[in-house]
Parts: sequence; C-alpha cells; structure tokens
Amino acid sequence: MKEQRKHTSLLIGLILLAMSAFSQDQDFHIYLCFGQSNMEGAGAIETVDRTVDSRFKVMEAVDCSNLGRTKGKWYTAVPPLTRCYSGLSPVDYFGRTMIANLPTNVKVGVINVSVGGCKIELFDKVNYTTYVSSITETWLKNIIAEYSGNPYARLVEMAKLAQKDGVIKGILLHQGESNTGDTQWPAKVKGVYNNLITDLALDPAKVPLLAGEVVHADQGGVCASMNTIIAKLPQTLPNSYVISSSKCTDQTDNLHFNSAGYRKFGTRYAIKMLSLMGIQVTEPQEPIDPIILPDPKGTESFWFEAERFVSPTVGLNFNVVNDVLASNGKYITVQAGVQSLTTAPSLSVGLITIPFTATKDTTYNLYTRLNCPSADDDSFWLKLNNGAFVACNGLTTIGWAWVKITSFVLTKGQHKITIGYREDGAMLDKICISSYGTAPTGMGEKDALAVGVNSLNEMDGYALGQNYPNPFIGKTNISFEIPQNTFVSLKVYNLLGTEIQELAGKEYSSGKHTVEFDTKNLTKGIYIYTIKAGKYSASQKMIIQEK
Repeated sequence: MKEQRKHTSLLIGLILLAMSAFSQDQDFHIYLCFGQSNMEGAGAIETVDRTVDSRFKVMEAVDCSNLGRTKGKWYTAVPPLTRCYSGLSPVDYFGRTMIANLPTNVKVGVINVSVGGCKIELFDKVNYTTYVSSITETWLKNIIAEYSGNPYARLVEMAKLAQKDGVIKGILLHQGESNTGDTQWPAKVKGVYNNLITDLALDPAKVPLLAGEVVHADQGGVCASMNTIIAKLPQTLPNSYVISSSKCTDQTDNLHFNSAGYRKFGTRYAIKMLSLMGIQVTEPQEPIDPIILPDPKGTESFWFEAERFVSPTVGLNFNVVNDVLASNGKYITVQAGVQSLTTAPSLSVGLITIPFTATKDTTYNLYTRLNCPSADDDSFWLKLNNGAFVACNGLTTIGWAWVKITSFVLTKGQHKITIGYREDGAMLDKICISSYGTAPTGMGEKDALAVGVNSLNEMDGYALGQNYPNPFIGKTNISFEIPQNTFVSLKVYNLLGTEIQELAGKEYSSGKHTVEFDTKNLTKGIYIYTIKAGKYSASQKMIIQEK
C-alpha cells in the first residue's frame, strides 16, 4: 500500500511539473537585472522614453501606487522599471532593442532589483546581513527596506513567479562603483551568479551574465579604474561578458550616465545578448538620442564666433586660424601637443566663456560647428554656469559640421557656457544656443558682435598669397612667404574637405616661394589650398574653370 502511495505521489508530482512546464510560454524571454544606482536608473525620463511596445514587459518588484502597479505583476515596460520613483536605466533600451530584433511572437520581460550605493555584498545570499549591519546611511537602509531587507531574496522571489510565465534567458548586472579597487569583485559576482543558478534551477550554459562597465575614462568617470577589474570577470565566470561604456555620456557627477548614455548603453547590452542568440545587430552610428522639442516653433537662437572669445588674457592656448570654409573665415584650435584628457583646464588660458541671456523658461539646445577628423581629436570640456565640467567626447565629423552637444532647461535670465580644450586637433568654429529643435545648416546666422581678430594670412613674416591667375584653366601659381627656415605643408582640398593634392611637404628656406598647381583632370569648381608652417596656418580659395 505504501509502495502504491509512493508511486501515486511521484506520478502526481510529474504531472504537476509537466503542467508547469506546459504553462510556460517559451516565447516569453525573461531577464533578471540587478546592481546599484546605474542599473537602478538615474536618467531623466523624457517623452520619447514613454512610448513602449506592449511586447516589452516589466514585473514590478515593489508595490507602486503612484504607478498603479502591484508587486509580482506584469506591466508594459514604461519607465521607471525599478522602483516607484527611479529613472531611466540601461534596462529600458535593452528591452526595446531586443523586441525590435526578435520575431513578433516573442515577448521580453525584465525584473530589476537594484539598490543605489550598495556593494556587491548586498546580493551575497549567505553573508548579506553582515554588510547590511555595517550600513550607516539612512537613505540606503530605506531602499533596502523596500525589498523587505533582502534584495537577493526579492529577486529570487520575483524570478520564480516569472518562471511560471516564461523562460529566464539571461542576467544583466551593473555594479562596481561602490567596490572600486576590490580585486575580489569578480569572485563575489561569481558567487551571486552561482546562487541564482542553483536557486532557480537554471542551466549556466544557457543563461549568460552581462556585466556593464562603470562610467568610462573617456567621460572622466570617477570610478573608471574599476573597469580594469570588471574586465577580468570572464576569466573567473564562464559565460559572462563585459559591456563597454566607452562614449556613453554621463552626468556632471561623472558617476551616473545621462539619458543618452543609458540609451546607448542599454542598446549595447541587447546587441551582445542578440549576438549570443545568433542575431547580429550593428550599433547605431548615432546615439539613440531624442530630439527635444519643448518649444516646437522655436523662439530664439544665440550665435557666437569662437574666435571672438580669444583675447590677450583669455584662451591664449587656442590658435585662431584662417579658413575660408569656416564661418567668418576663422576657427580656433588648441596648440599642437597641448591636451587635458582627465580634467578640464584650470586656467583661463585654456578656456573660453560665452555669456548670454535667455528670454524665457524653456529647453535650449547647444550646437557647435566642428571639424574633428578622428577619434583622437574629437572632444572638448564643457560646463553650464557654475556647474562641473563634463567631457564631451565622440564628436568626430567629416569636415565642418554642426553637432548637437547637449540640451538643458534654462530659466529666464543670464547664463554662461564655458568651453575648454581636451584633445589637440579638435577645431571649433561657431556656437549656437537655440530653443529650436533642429540643428543649423551651412555656416548658420551671423554673430552680431563678431569683430576682426589678427589675421594669420600675414603674421610675423608669414604670408599666403592669392593664386594667379584666378579663376584659371589648367595651371596656376601659388606663392607664400616664411621668415625663417621651416617645414611647409601646402595642400589642395575640395569643398568637402577631401585632400586633392599635396603641393609642398618639405623644409623651405626663409623668403618668398612659388609652386605650380596643375589641375590635370579636376572638374571645374571651387577648391581650397591650405598652408601650415609651424604655428602659422592659412587658407585661400581658388576657382577652376571649364576647359
């Protein structure tokens, strides 16, 4: 009889297990997310972030009456996705990117249990109480209390509920700032991962862990040194992958990403996960950055020639260079070999400050006309009013182009933008601060206060003459003068900035020189020739006529 009851119980258990497996939707992919403040989400939630495909779901891990959400229930993943008042996080654009690249019958669900300011020890299933007892900050204790004092247990609790509906496909982690310098961090993460695998009966070969870097050194990240430790995680934990934060923009504290940074970062998490599923997706060339139009019709724009703010006492480390392709014929660039990669220049010789007066309370966009030819010379330092400097990186262009740097909400009244050099080779022509949501074109509008500056076409014995004849057919002569023996570069470009021909690239003796330019098979049109000799640089325009 006992044997019969044993077989009956076993049969019932197998039936229940089969029913549970059958009730799971294999096309409902679930991802567990945990970490500290950057996974929690510290980005502003903007209008573009509130439109979400209903196939992207979030299981609320706490009760949020303000959102009309109950713990343990699924909702369309409109941010915030962590707690009642958290911000935009990488999880938002992870889910959106996954949905956009998976078959239409597949849904994606996320569970996010994250605690700003915590160490990885908070998710240590066995020893977390020791860490919690050492915490003195009331705000941190209060966040932990929202998870009944045990965030790890809450994550497992929610995950087990989610397993009734779908299949756990991966784990997303962003944590490390509070463990900066802790060489045991990879081993500690491995311990948390192994506990999750065991407690949720998962197959580690099928459930990867994706761990993101903290704010990168290229953004001035204050904890960027931790990335060298995070990079070692795959050596400790099989089936784990590190997601780069390079060029993911951040906030002025250099600790948290900004909204654009979270969007880009979340997209990278998804691209890696999709690649592990055999789906190859290329990262967008431009950040997934919304065009902010709080003032759709626009009301005002302020235009500034960069060279106007270089004076005998301010911005002396910048050269003012003539270029017929630049607005007002001039641009500024820091002297060759002068860089400030980790901190903004501290002295006025490396800064220009642009004052302006906003006439209303609204969002303004900062556009700059730049020529940044490569990733090694495509950044500046920037600050608004008396805030902290932020490294604006990744501004590479093809020739002169308008680039949107950022947006900010301003109140009516006086403000100022301060720009400092970061990498030599980055060229700044013009600045536009505008409530219009679209970037300027061409050279923009005139700076009403722009005044002439010392021309570099003739400077301390240097000179670049106008070619003769001009316009011309076939051949023309270009003359230049130098006051001392020096290396001279003389090149011809088209209006797109493409080099056509090098006419000189050697050392010349002091005095006047003339070189011949043969158009050969060039089409008619306007071309530019540029000379560089020491600190001297100048450009002139020439016109080729049809043969």
